[in-house]
Amino acid sequence: MNPRRRAQRAVLSRDRVLAAAVELADEHGLDAVSMRRVGVSLGVEAMSLYRHVHNKDDLLDGMVDDVIARFPARDEAVGWRESLRGLVRGAHSVLLAHPWAAGLATSRPAVGPARLRFVDAVIGTLLAGGCSPQLAHDAMHAVEVHVFAFTLQELRLQVGPSAHGYPLDELLSGAGAAAYPHLAATLAVAEHDHVAEFEFVLELLIVGIERAISTSVGG
Repeated sequence: MNPRRRAQRAVLSRDRVLAAAVELADEHGLDAVSMRRVGVSLGVEAMSLYRHVHNKDDLLDGMVDDVIARFPARDEAVGWRESLRGLVRGAHSVLLAHPWAAGLATSRPAVGPARLRFVDAVIGTLLAGGCSPQLAHDAMHAVEVHVFAFTLQELRLQVGPSAHGYPLDELLSGAGAAAYPHLAATLAVAEHDHVAEFEFVLELLIVGIERAISTSVGG
């Protein structure tokens, strides 16, 4: 065996394989990720990867968890509201930096350690804010929906606003404007501001959680 190839194989690890796959997806899209191409990027044969990932599904699940592991940790030095804002904003920022990850995360059945740590951090923050275990559970799901679903929508709209495969400006002109009058009138004066919209929904969540806490305590 070539000494260089032997050295590369010797230092090959699951972390290196996942990092290479993530980099490949970031640069060329998720469809570009294959065992062969990841192997090429690492200078090894694809078969060498199977010592570190079981199969393509394991690779994809590992890629998701590798990205989610980059979400920020919970800041326990601040109040629960600011801690929750930090977790949500940080997760959203990481997912935007890896545009393929949100879609893959929501389509894979496996839940890795990094995803569990994020969920645990959110629940810990909510419990610290006065949520009951049931309320923390329910609010955690709302937080995850905001992080992942909003990111998916934002990424789609960055490609270009459309509906049913047609540009919205064409769809909402003429007969389209008559068919969807409220949508047409709103979009005629409103603009998409992803940052503002993300923050708006985040604050709605926090206000809703605050109200739920006060209601449960008062009850």
